[in-house]
Amino acid sequence: MEKYVYRPKEKADDFHECVQVLKNEHNVVSGWINNITSEVINDVKKGFEKLSIKVNGFHADIGKYNEYLKNAGYFDHFGDYCQGYEDYISEKTFEHYISLQLLEIKDTDVFVDVASENSPVPDIYSKLTGCRSYRQDIMYPSGMSGNRIGSDACQMPVPDQFADKVSLTCSLEHFEKDGDQRLFRELSRILKKNGKVCVIPFYLYTSSANQTDPTVSVPSGVLFDNDATIFCAEGWGNRFGRFYSPDSFNVRIYSTMKDLFDFEVFQIINATEVNEKNYARFALVANKK
Repeated sequence: MEKYVYRPKEKADDFHECVQVLKNEHNVVSGWINNITSEVINDVKKGFEKLSIKVNGFHADIGKYNEYLKNAGYFDHFGDYCQGYEDYISEKTFEHYISLQLLEIKDTDVFVDVASENSPVPDIYSKLTGCRSYRQDIMYPSGMSGNRIGSDACQMPVPDQFADKVSLTCSLEHFEKDGDQRLFRELSRILKKNGKVCVIPFYLYTSSANQTDPTVSVPSGVLFDNDATIFCAEGWGNRFGRFYSPDSFNVRIYSTMKDLFDFEVFQIINATEVNEKNYARFALVANKK
């Protein structure tokens, strides 16, 4: 089995040629998905209401966010991470803060950061809450080593009911094919009763959509969702990003997992008050029954 690579080094030279390749099999749009307009947000909320999935407003306390930033020590202790996300460090830290708020992590909790790669989240959450933190990523060497879990997130080498809280920050959207469905089945196994998982950003759109940089996805032979419009984002560098519509979320996740999880969607009301570049508009919390 070929090892999954998040950002493959092999790239094609001609963007427009790759777009044409995708047009032979998919409904394709050239450009990035714009899912942050008020029209899109309102349509998404109406779609969830029809499914009787509650959408809660979440207004971040900016004072507490700034206190979190100070106590977390991003710039003092995680300089390489901050430099790597220089243009979006406000967004990343904001996601981490909201996830911490929604998960309500306690000092007795076991926490797992899924698709963690080089994220400071496990270290910060452990420092601020006293929880026992683990980081999981497919790019780590296979198996358990200290607090690292090297594996496919859909097949973690941990016991049943291992964790109390799980976060996915900027990661669920990259689970290709049926990976998102397999992930939630695995989360139902590893979470204790009343455990929680938080997904932020929870990427949503009015219809089922995938975003890709075709110069990466075409050479890699990426398989896209059959019902999705494919948005080709020049220069993005990523092979795949899934944007759920309420209906596609229902088909892919909610309808098969609602007996195992209670799902809540949170609309983040004031992301741009923190920084005008912040793009997270929704978060998803799944509570294990």
